Amino acid sequence: MDSSSSSSSSSTRHYNYDVFPSFSGQDVRRTFLSHFFEALKSKGIKTFIDNGIIRSESINLELIRAIRESRIAVVILSKNYASSSWCLNELQLIMECKVSLGQTVMTIFYDVEPSDVRKQTGDFGKAFKETCYGKTEEEKKKWREALSQVAVIAGEHSVSWASEAEMISRIVTDISNELPSTDFNQLVGIEAHVANLISMICLESDEVKIVGIWGPEGIGKTTIARALYNHISSNFQLKFYSEIVQKADMTGLQNELLSGILDHRDMKIPNVQEAQYRLMHQRVLLVLDNVSTVELHALRNLFQDLKFGSKVIVANENIGTFTYNRIEQIYKVAYPSSEEALQIFSYSAFGQSSPPRGYVKHAAEVSKLIAPFPLSLKVLGSALRGKSKEEWTVAPDKLKTYVDDRDVEKAIRFAVDGLSKKQKSLFYSLSSSQFRGKKNLKDAIYFLAGIDDWDVEKGIQTLADMALISISSEGEITMHHLVRLMSTRLLWSTN
Repeated sequence: MDSSSSSSSSSTRHYNYDVFPSFSGQDVRRTFLSHFFEALKSKGIKTFIDNGIIRSESINLELIRAIRESRIAVVILSKNYASSSWCLNELQLIMECKVSLGQTVMTIFYDVEPSDVRKQTGDFGKAFKETCYGKTEEEKKKWREALSQVAVIAGEHSVSWASEAEMISRIVTDISNELPSTDFNQLVGIEAHVANLISMICLESDEVKIVGIWGPEGIGKTTIARALYNHISSNFQLKFYSEIVQKADMTGLQNELLSGILDHRDMKIPNVQEAQYRLMHQRVLLVLDNVSTVELHALRNLFQDLKFGSKVIVANENIGTFTYNRIEQIYKVAYPSSEEALQIFSYSAFGQSSPPRGYVKHAAEVSKLIAPFPLSLKVLGSALRGKSKEEWTVAPDKLKTYVDDRDVEKAIRFAVDGLSKKQKSLFYSLSSSQFRGKKNLKDAIYFLAGIDDWDVEKGIQTLADMALISISSEGEITMHHLVRLMSTRLLWSTN
């Protein structure tokens, strides 16, 4: 699939989504679209989902913002696409963003010919003419221009594929290739880590493997575990990635994992034995992040039932967790080299792999003041992004004043000190016990908007841009354990 974009300063723009899909619900929502969304989700591609939006003649502000804040727009052109003024208005804005913002546009021709879209002929043309009834000449002209432009962007044709599943796999691969290979949430050298782990787990073999990922907090274990999951999950019939919030109820933990593996999220498993029986007869991938020694021990029976080349990946900072549970194959995450550390820092500070001319000396000096933990490098780089030369010059002296803090803590304190009063208040709220574990972005916005009178969503995005929190493709907010601990310390020191 070819993609089309116009040159722009898009590399410096803020994105909330990787993909914005434009489609006719009556043609594809219950068929192609559901499988397409699931494939995007399995690859960790953050996609805008329009659940709950009431469609009308004109698109609302939420959709306008979603289109503008998406890296890629995927236009799924089908027979009834032009029967909706909503779809046509979406398309018009997408084509405008292609020109003005450099947005990438991809096309899928679903049971419709590109020539019918371009010329507005056939069944597609009939639907278009009906929608144009009663519209102004200006509206009709803009819609025609948008359809003519999108129709010449080479894309996938559903009639050319014998298997829709294969077509979706190809489209998702093309989208993945179009996204930046290294983003602020990624780790320099990630490909090598993933390759080493694939070799360790013997991906192609029918042997059941349990492998540990070990290293200190902030070294990048979670990033590596997620990257591995996204890379290999398509090889398994059942798969689940779990960032465990420590529980006292071990039965509840097992049920939660079984629900996740069997894709019955938030549903109670009626028969645990039947669920375990299903696991015994399928190839399973299970990734456990932040699991405790006791929790891992409680899951041993679940692991013993796995067969057919199933793989379990456990990420933990405590080597004792692995030795106590007799996990002998352990992948130790090494510190990045000085060159890699500068790369990680530069991606967060400048959006590129090395400092721009005029900042080389400053970047090298600042990055060397903290140990090469990816978390601290990302937080510090993000805190300095867009700052003036003068602010870069005083940064080393400011970092040196944090004499009582460890290296990661220095970076977090530096970032928090740079927040406004309201941003700090939001940061402390998100680190409180009410937001322990995961919190849905929309729920957090609703909850916090009632407390304060400013743009909470924008504030949350600022904290995400500074690597103080993360927002997943499913809209879940998480905060790294070290960031949460430092927040508690800072809050106590101000009281």
